[in-house]
Amino acid sequence: MSLETFPGDLAQCFSIIHRAFQRDTQPIYKQINLNVTNAYILLLLDKRGERSQNELARTLVINKGQITREIKRLTELGYVSQTQSADNKTTNIIRITAGGRKVVPQIIAVRNEWWQERLSKNHVSADSPFAETLQTIMDELIERKQ
Repeated sequence: MSLETFPGDLAQCFSIIHRAFQRDTQPIYKQINLNVTNAYILLLLDKRGERSQNELARTLVINKGQITREIKRLTELGYVSQTQSADNKTTNIIRITAGGRKVVPQIIAVRNEWWQERLSKNHVSADSPFAETLQTIMDELIERKQ
């Protein structure tokens, strides 16, 4: 990876990899009645604990309308609960439920299997240099689309 545009190159790698991840895993997540954004929300809540709806939207870089729809869906599935903040009546606090925690291992498995396939296919190990690994995986994903 050239140092001339290094930060931009990394950003482009992340973007291409992220979109390929979404495209490839969406059908798998659909089988467990989720979408990629639902999975991201559940992983974040599982790893970091309860969050306000606004914090989730900012962290995951999604708009307020989408986070509202995603939280509503996850609530209907019984994977999260929401309560009004005691400190601020306009803030919803989102918590992962026991049902949500049960699906997290499946989410992690989907994510890890996708990454392991990328690493294996490109003969890259998990401890390879980060930037080179991103570049290699991005190149493979671009070639795959052609």
